[in-house]
Amino acid sequence: MIITSVLFIVFLFSTLQDPCRFRNGLFFFAFLISLAVTLLVKYHDTAAGTIIAVVIVLLILFLVLIVPLLLIINGFQMLKKEGHSFANLLSMFFGLTIFFGEFALLTSYFNAYQSTPLVRGLLFASGYGIFYASIIFLCFMFYTWIIKILPRRVDYDYVIVLGSGLIGGDKVSRLLADRIDRGIAIYQKSMSSCKIIVSGGQGKDETISEAEAMKQYLVEHDIPEHDVIMEDESKNTMENLANSKAIIQSRKGRQHTAVVTSNYHIFRAMIYAKRINLPCTGIGARTAFYYWPGAMIREYIALVKYFFWLFLFGYLLSATILYIPLFFYI
Repeated sequence: MIITSVLFIVFLFSTLQDPCRFRNGLFFFAFLISLAVTLLVKYHDTAAGTIIAVVIVLLILFLVLIVPLLLIINGFQMLKKEGHSFANLLSMFFGLTIFFGEFALLTSYFNAYQSTPLVRGLLFASGYGIFYASIIFLCFMFYTWIIKILPRRVDYDYVIVLGSGLIGGDKVSRLLADRIDRGIAIYQKSMSSCKIIVSGGQGKDETISEAEAMKQYLVEHDIPEHDVIMEDESKNTMENLANSKAIIQSRKGRQHTAVVTSNYHIFRAMIYAKRINLPCTGIGARTAFYYWPGAMIREYIALVKYFFWLFLFGYLLSATILYIPLFFYI
């Protein structure tokens, strides 16, 4: 119980100190594992212990078998609803990759006596690599949920709404409309003189900028035009935030800022905001359930690229620690 309590305190302290740290997700996941083990040990010889053990086994089976299967099914849904593209295949590919990793990891262990050290090592490296990536993904997913419910202010001077692709080159998509609607709700609740910054440049297949389309949507929904500020030069999330920061800092008065984006995108947006020293609160808009898995995977890939060397160091260190006791004496 002491270890579990310490992990929870560390998670709480780290999150309150800086909610934009990925380590918070790792601390929370470690706390959950420690809590499960503690409860199992404490109540192992009781009816409650039996229930806890069953729940843990079911959760493991869910993560090992059901989650990758659901990802594959989601891939087919994405192809049907959103069209054929590599991005829409991500959840299917991720599910198949997890199955392969689990098979390779189990094969490396149960065939350890029969296989050569090289084959055993390659199977373990590939299998554990996928397992490691999956665990980090779970940590990211859990913390993405947590960051949405962290306490935040309700009065803002600026609401930055991050853009996304347009439909037909000039129409707001459902995903983007959800972001704008969330921004409108925050704007209407703010007691101060609030401005909405719509941020998004013009893509190659777009006839107007995302900012222009977003402004039109806001005006059509009874937001005064003088309360809408366009930032129409950015091409990615980092530029969205940097350009919006420049607009805010060029104006006088308070600068309490909210950044609105899709709920799966909050964490990365806040990491980027911290990097450019933009004090703000991240607020997530709803995302269609079928769209969420693929979007989360894209966000995860972007974060792995951003923290690549730390991600690689963690894999090599943990793989070495696990490999030695599992296979060194076989």
